[in-house]
Amino acid sequence: MAKTALSLSGAPRHKARKKYRYSAYLWILPAFLLCAVFCLYPVVDAFVTSFTDSRGYAGGSFVGFANFAEIFSDKVFWICMANVLLFTAVGIVCGNAMTIFLAELLNAFKPRRFGTFLRFLFIVPAVVPFIVIILVWRYIIFSTNGFANQLLFYLSGGKAAAQDWYFSLKTDKFAIIMTNFPWVGGTGFLIYLAGLQGISPEVYEAARLDGCGWFRRLMSIDLPLIRPQLKYFLVMGVIGGLQNFDLQLIITGSGVGTSNSVNVPGYYLYEVAFLSDKTRFGYASAVGVILFLLTMAFAIYEFRQKKAEAAL
Repeated sequence: MAKTALSLSGAPRHKARKKYRYSAYLWILPAFLLCAVFCLYPVVDAFVTSFTDSRGYAGGSFVGFANFAEIFSDKVFWICMANVLLFTAVGIVCGNAMTIFLAELLNAFKPRRFGTFLRFLFIVPAVVPFIVIILVWRYIIFSTNGFANQLLFYLSGGKAAAQDWYFSLKTDKFAIIMTNFPWVGGTGFLIYLAGLQGISPEVYEAARLDGCGWFRRLMSIDLPLIRPQLKYFLVMGVIGGLQNFDLQLIITGSGVGTSNSVNVPGYYLYEVAFLSDKTRFGYASAVGVILFLLTMAFAIYEFRQKKAEAAL
């Protein structure tokens, strides 16, 4: 007859597990309470406030979908949406293209010791606070006496006038897009590099024997095999792009005058809630809810696509 396994205390093991099963919830209870108070409650409160005409921290009266109806007729909001779509699309395309290109170069780099040093150099920007990078572009590169104007002055033979890049309707969008050029460095570069280094050398050897060139290998082998990384950065790029407003908050504001030429929904939400003469928490919350729903819709679509591909 098989003997029943005993725990250290002499009791059967299944009984010991049952005895300590519920006590484990006490260990995660503090983390759950902190998450509920500081993460879940603000989301629920934003949804509730979006249906009110709240103009401060004290709640307002219920107005139904009036805030959302006003948003769909708000020209400023749609200008902000057009801007954020432009900035996000360019950022995703240029950022991923440049990062993959750099990862390809380093993956093909033969001296491994020097390659380790290069990986260290490209991870350094992830350690530097992003506000420092923004201020470098504002006061060193795109200032009226900065590097960009000096370069234009030299190339034009002294004929080009100095530009105030972030505060001119002709150059403000370009300056926003070019900030943080060449859009590489940080953990994204390491993730792509790890994906490329995970490809079997036999695959590359077979491609070389078949006469496969660098570009064809990139399109037919490398990109398909790092597709999970591409999807991850696509989803995170859209989420980050919809929520991003750091450049507007630190440098440009809404844009030149009152044109909202570089304004984005995240900063517009902040303006409506805190910078306008009449703070409108209800309307700002409605803008935030729309951004949340857009982000969730895109994320759910991508996850369903991934699940369908895995099933095949």
